[in-house]
Amino acid sequence: MRYYMLLAVTFLCSIHTKAQQEIKSVSLNEVVVTGTGTEHYTKDAPIQTEVISGTALKEYAGRDIEDILGGLSSSFTFSRSDMGSNIQLNGLKNDYILILVDGKRINGDVGGQNDLSRINMNNIERIEIVKGAVSSLYGSDAIGGVINFISKKDKDKLSISNISRIGEYADINQSNTISLNHGRLSSNTSFTLNHTDGWRNTTEEWYRGKLYTNSVTKTVNRSTNYSISEDLSYRATKELLLNANASYYEKWIYRPTGEPQWRLNDFYYRNQSYGIGAKYTLHGKNYLSFDVSYDRYDYFYDYTSREYTDYFDENGNRIVYYEGDRILQTSQQRILSNLKGVFYLNEQNILNTGVEYIHDKLVSPYRLEGDRATAYSISAYAQDEWNITEKLNVTAGIRFGQHKEFGQTFTPKISAMYKLDNFRLRGTYSNGFKAPTIKELYYHYYATIMSSYKAYYGNIDLKAQKSDYYALNVEYHRPRFKASITGYHNNIRNMISLQTVETSYEDKLQLVEETMKYVNLAKGRTYGIDFTFDAELPKNIKISGGYSYLDAKGQRTDDETSADYMKYVYINGTSRHNANIRLSWFKSWKEYKLGINLNGRYQSERYYTTDGNAEGYQLWRLNTSHSFLNTKKWKLDMNVGIDNLFNYIDRTPFGHNRGTTSPGRNIYTSFILKFQNQNQ
Repeated sequence: MRYYMLLAVTFLCSIHTKAQQEIKSVSLNEVVVTGTGTEHYTKDAPIQTEVISGTALKEYAGRDIEDILGGLSSSFTFSRSDMGSNIQLNGLKNDYILILVDGKRINGDVGGQNDLSRINMNNIERIEIVKGAVSSLYGSDAIGGVINFISKKDKDKLSISNISRIGEYADINQSNTISLNHGRLSSNTSFTLNHTDGWRNTTEEWYRGKLYTNSVTKTVNRSTNYSISEDLSYRATKELLLNANASYYEKWIYRPTGEPQWRLNDFYYRNQSYGIGAKYTLHGKNYLSFDVSYDRYDYFYDYTSREYTDYFDENGNRIVYYEGDRILQTSQQRILSNLKGVFYLNEQNILNTGVEYIHDKLVSPYRLEGDRATAYSISAYAQDEWNITEKLNVTAGIRFGQHKEFGQTFTPKISAMYKLDNFRLRGTYSNGFKAPTIKELYYHYYATIMSSYKAYYGNIDLKAQKSDYYALNVEYHRPRFKASITGYHNNIRNMISLQTVETSYEDKLQLVEETMKYVNLAKGRTYGIDFTFDAELPKNIKISGGYSYLDAKGQRTDDETSADYMKYVYINGTSRHNANIRLSWFKSWKEYKLGINLNGRYQSERYYTTDGNAEGYQLWRLNTSHSFLNTKKWKLDMNVGIDNLFNYIDRTPFGHNRGTTSPGRNIYTSFILKFQNQNQ
């Protein structure tokens, strides 16, 4: 650790060049929208919001969304797998986190893990993070928080951009965008492609109680994905704006065959999304909006060899799959509609109201009774931002919901902010409600996960989860400095968790070694402290970072014979200490601009109830940015960097939990070329 601190000090002391360009402060002027659904400067946002700015995204030059979130926010941890990203925010996993793009939900996960590679990171202007179920606008099921990816809005008459990133292990990221603004019509068309050959950090693997030393399993498998999307908007009248969007996504994951698991299939994913909407502006800033969307996310096995299954057709014949067969595993389909109205009633009150309808359908042959299941919910919400005085704001909201299986719910939320010179004092209470998902209720399948062959069962007797979230925040703002500290407590009743239960006689005949079932824990609770800061120093130096302390536990209630029955045990995948730091410097010449950015990430040991804890680690990244051309029509930028600067590799055998999947030190470069024909 002393070595890293010395490196940071050396980095700062080595910069002697006098600044030739004034740094523009962003800590006061950044606008956020997620917490209240209305625009506020960061320092005046009634609900505390963490922002990863466009500048930070550009300077970091990350490989993917997971890399960016984990590197630039200390509140996140990830466990990557072929199924997607097991993301955790302040100790709560995917199911408790609502992911938005421009304020709209994105759909699609496999095994409860979101595939964030569907989001085009090169089209993201900034990322806003609101923690806890503090917003009435997006749904009380977001007990852990909301992540809102805000897209870039290109206003040029014509712009064409290409971003290419190349790293080791055939790591390729390609993004192409064409934007048009012609009269009343605007269009944004984008294409992205990502590929990696993958890598292997160890040849050891625990499999069914035996340690193999010649495993062919890869730490990260070879994969390819691409997406194409179109966004259209048309200004029909001065008051009426119409919009439509569509996207299509495919992903292939190729798995090696051999010792010890001899896998017989690869994975294939396919997602499509369609949406239309309208916004009608009333007098002043008041408006009405309506959106409806359809998403379908399909997950398949691509067979590479013959497999005799344990399933039988209607004639009693065993089902056999052959090389080249593509077999559907799950199809998740969602229809979502939202009618919203925002009314500036007077100088003191902003009223935000709406109605939301969600219909979910899950199709999964052999894993669901009747191969399919549905669920729906309808919600109405209202939120009032009341500026009682120039210094005091109270934002209160309530959400009423009707769920197909779990009836009616009311979830109130209230936040208060007081301005005291350069300080902002905030307090929040929110109530959350989360019904079990279709998978948690009805899903049943067999799989080799980690080192054991396991059976997974849903539970139709599950109860809905409810939560109470409390947070206190103090923020300090100066033109070149910002610091924030938040203490929070999230208490969850009937928390749903996968727990080990007794294996049935029938499953033992299928050689099942462990049975997992969704159960309600009596209680779950998380509490912690988040600290962040941003400072702009002389000589074009910026330093920022964050630290998160977390204690997240759930009460064990499923097995009365267990030694930890009714005791609090760590929630899987949580770590007590997480920190990140970012140092940056830039210098401009007449035709050239140089930027140097150093990022560090520390994560302590992660706790698991089975298969061992994951080791703590720290990773450092050095990125250099180069701007060669910046005219009215052309921009040319380049990044060259070293990821995992000190070559840390977690060589934990497969089948046990690991802290990071990084392959060690690797070099990357990226090029950004943009043509723009600006509107006069």
